[in-house]
Amino acid sequence: MAAAYTLYGSFLSAPTYKVGLMLALSGLTFDYRHIDLAKGQHKSPDFLRINRYGQVPAVIHDGFTLCQANTILEYIAEQTGKFAAADTAERQRIREWLVWETDRLEPGINRSRFFERFAKPDQAVVDYHRKWAEMGLEVLNTLLDGKRFLVGERPTIADISVFGVVAHMAEAKFDIAAWPQIKVWWDRVAALPGFRLPYDLLPKGDQDAV
Repeated sequence: MAAAYTLYGSFLSAPTYKVGLMLALSGLTFDYRHIDLAKGQHKSPDFLRINRYGQVPAVIHDGFTLCQANTILEYIAEQTGKFAAADTAERQRIREWLVWETDRLEPGINRSRFFERFAKPDQAVVDYHRKWAEMGLEVLNTLLDGKRFLVGERPTIADISVFGVVAHMAEAKFDIAAWPQIKVWWDRVAALPGFRLPYDLLPKGDQDAV
């Protein structure tokens, strides 16, 4: 029997990990369909019918197709009540974090990771993106001081979204020890029931009922 959620993505993709982590922490099983980015499968006509942007991840839930990782997190939170906002003010604070992460944290870390793992351009380009990543990590470290989670005393999709990026910082050659508040928060997120790191969570091929 097929799971209610089907996640299309790649085990190498931080945005895919965000969604997989949300499903796992919410206690939801899901079918997984691997999209081979190196072979251009994300640009194939079949996949473009699922995600018009030609990106991973995408999710199908009860026949409804969704794309863009952070909006998928919001949808799952609305469907399940897990990691959702308690009121309008909290919803706004969560959305602020989602936008900040996409704009200020993810580009620097993900591109630095790409340069380390797959292709290194001119050093000036590498340095530029590392600087942006470091600035984002410094802001995150500062704003976590004295907080259990990003919004209030309990985890929300803001934590899942930001963690989905930070989880890959070591591959980008950033040492978490340089940002002690992030490390404390990391340990708190990692202690949540259902938590798994990216390569433990995402299969390298199609799999049912993950």
